[in-house]
Amino acid sequence: MSLITTSVISNALKETLDQVWTDQSKGTLQWESLGFKVTNTTDNFVDDVEYAGLGLAVVKPEGQQIAVDSIQQGYPTRYWSLTYALGFVVSEEAIADNKYDKAIDQAGQLSRSMKLTQEYLAANVFINSFSSSYVGGDGVSLCSASHKLPKGGTYSNQFSTAMSFSETAVETMVVNLSKLPSSNGLIVGGYNLKHVVVPKELMFRAARVLKSDLQNDTANNAINVLKKDFSIGYVSNAYLTSSTNWWGVTDADNGLRWIWRQKPRFNTHNTEDNMTMRANANMRILGPGWSNPRGVYGSNI
Repeated sequence: MSLITTSVISNALKETLDQVWTDQSKGTLQWESLGFKVTNTTDNFVDDVEYAGLGLAVVKPEGQQIAVDSIQQGYPTRYWSLTYALGFVVSEEAIADNKYDKAIDQAGQLSRSMKLTQEYLAANVFINSFSSSYVGGDGVSLCSASHKLPKGGTYSNQFSTAMSFSETAVETMVVNLSKLPSSNGLIVGGYNLKHVVVPKELMFRAARVLKSDLQNDTANNAINVLKKDFSIGYVSNAYLTSSTNWWGVTDADNGLRWIWRQKPRFNTHNTEDNMTMRANANMRILGPGWSNPRGVYGSNI
């Protein structure tokens, strides 16, 4: 009967480790419901460029030429591919002593680490949305009162005075979004509020405000217009650090973006010089971030 070598045991383990990785990788992640537009690319970087379209038509006096306007380039946003990776080592002694459970557990932990990394990356966009150290293509934070318009002027995608989450606050957000200018500085029909993002501390209040058939916390027996006419959803996220800040996610094009270069993958190989088995996981992501700040409206309370 031939002896089982370390390399043979490592190969035998690989199938089990791959299965553990696959099993642990299943399931929906919280960040996937936050509102990121998820796409794929084979490039190392992706550029989004804002364009300001034509303005309003003007009166043409009889016999004079038609006025000419231009389409103007706005602020560019570049997404670079970053690699996130982690691994572990199983020694020859651990394999020889049948410590397979250690390797199997580490494979599961590695899968969970990749998932948690995604959660923190996505939540970080919201956590830092009011920070002057975390800026977009126009040089200001995601939620700011001084976003620049390519043809001059500014606009705001946050409350002038922060509002705690309530029915009135959501209604005010809906109204403000309807008056938000596009890149050419004109109101083009407004932006629609798809859902709000709240910390776990506000999830019950969000459910009452947005999902009650009747108006919340009143005895007026009035209908809940937010549910009847607007169908606004809510997403609660456990990774948000503030218990009071909240955000609205809109239908604006190129708002929040998440671009996959390489989805998480698992690898194992033997290292003969020190007789170990190494396992690692890696993924490549461009972003996450935003190209159009109108995709989010925030309240820094």
